[in-house]
Amino acid sequence: MLTPEEGEIRGSGWARLPTAVKMLVILSLGLLPLGVAAIFASIGNARENRAQGIVQARALLAVHSQRLSLGLSRTAYTIRAARDAIAESSEGSGLCKRSLDRLARLPEPHGRFVLYGAGNRPRCASEGFAPPPVPDADGAPAHARILPGGAGLRIFLYSGTGEIEGVAEYQRAAIARAVDNPPLDGDFGLELVQGGLVMPLREIPASGSLSHEIIVDEPMTNGEFVLRLHTAVAPLSWLDVLVVIAPVLIWLWASIVVWLLVQRLLLRPLRRLQRVVSTYRPGEGPVALPAVRSPAREIGALGAAFAEVTRTVARHEADLEAAVERQTRLVREVHHRVKNNLQVVSSLLNLHSRGSSDEAVAAAYASIQRRVDALAVVHRNHYAEFEANRGVALKPLLSELAANLRATAPASAAAMQIRLDIAPVHATQDVAVPVAFLVTEIAEFGMLCGAAETSIVLEPVEAGKARLAITLGTPAGGLTCAGAIVERFERIVIGLSRQLRSQLEQDEARGLYAVIIPTI
Repeated sequence: MLTPEEGEIRGSGWARLPTAVKMLVILSLGLLPLGVAAIFASIGNARENRAQGIVQARALLAVHSQRLSLGLSRTAYTIRAARDAIAESSEGSGLCKRSLDRLARLPEPHGRFVLYGAGNRPRCASEGFAPPPVPDADGAPAHARILPGGAGLRIFLYSGTGEIEGVAEYQRAAIARAVDNPPLDGDFGLELVQGGLVMPLREIPASGSLSHEIIVDEPMTNGEFVLRLHTAVAPLSWLDVLVVIAPVLIWLWASIVVWLLVQRLLLRPLRRLQRVVSTYRPGEGPVALPAVRSPAREIGALGAAFAEVTRTVARHEADLEAAVERQTRLVREVHHRVKNNLQVVSSLLNLHSRGSSDEAVAAAYASIQRRVDALAVVHRNHYAEFEANRGVALKPLLSELAANLRATAPASAAAMQIRLDIAPVHATQDVAVPVAFLVTEIAEFGMLCGAAETSIVLEPVEAGKARLAITLGTPAGGLTCAGAIVERFERIVIGLSRQLRSQLEQDEARGLYAVIIPTI
């Protein structure tokens, strides 16, 4: 039975992933279009809000720019008109005072002024306002300068001939009132910017972390400075945030649900069923399936199917065991009957040998009897070892075979001894039969040819192999055998060695015959 490790799916990386992870990946891919659509929708909303915010910011900036332009234009017209009158009047006419009073009565922005006469000579000035250095006109009708630190704004007005007509200076507060009076609703800031100089007019609001700042400019006085407006697109509402993170929330919720469904309702019952199946051993009786509480009917059906399979396997195993038992009894009976039949044949040959008056015929009966006895010994030993299923034990087989050979030896070989040195090894019946015949043929050859003794040695040489060596003790004059007997003997022992699939080792001087046999 496979262990959990041996039963793992072997395949691609995807096949080895847990089911819960696969479900999570599939669900994530399924929700991906929804997340992409929500992200694009959020980006579109943000762009739309920004475009709308820019339009609103430009409208607000236009209103404030018109206010500032109108206030500065009124002052410029008044200064130009007063300058023309002052240039034609005498110094004591009181026109300077009336002109300055008129400038002071103008709406915002209020400031300080210097009016010039002919020859770029200052004629009138607000109290405490000293005429500043006048830059060259350079063909422009006016020049504007933001004072250092953004403290105020100074404007120089020129005539068509490039002569200075007047100077107006406004404090920052006056410009701020002119620009933002009356104040407009909205969260925005205003400032005048000229190069690196900045004059704050309305406090710039702090933008939130979820908002986008918008900055728009409006050129003033021929582009010498700009009126800048700062505002911010409204931050994302909780509804917008929810729309953005809704796919993530749905993904998390779906992941939790899938984990509960797959882990608790599907995989956990399957693991319990797997543990029971893995620990089950055939022959232990019916499998004790755990109580599976799962809405998946297939899991319960799977457990019932396995229980039915175990019952079927148990019935088949019982049938197989009964069949094996019947086969064992049948084979045992076959070996028993073959052994008995061989013993009957051996007894009949023995009776014929003793009743024959011809010595040659009696010797022939004895030779046949020895071979039948060898085969009977093999069946008897195989029958004895049948229950253990270890093959034929060669030590008792060769011992019994040696005893039979002594008992059936002819009168001329009655003094021949048979010495045994047998290791306890086992072999199959296909090996035991040619081994028994080989020992019988060589021992009988020694009996017929005058050998003094026969030595049988069986020893293991390596795993699954043993060496059978049979040595015939030769007398001083050597073995004396008829040529027909020698020829027949060599043909038989070579044939038996081939049946054992071994090369016969033969040393006639020593009377040695050896083969390598397979063992169990």
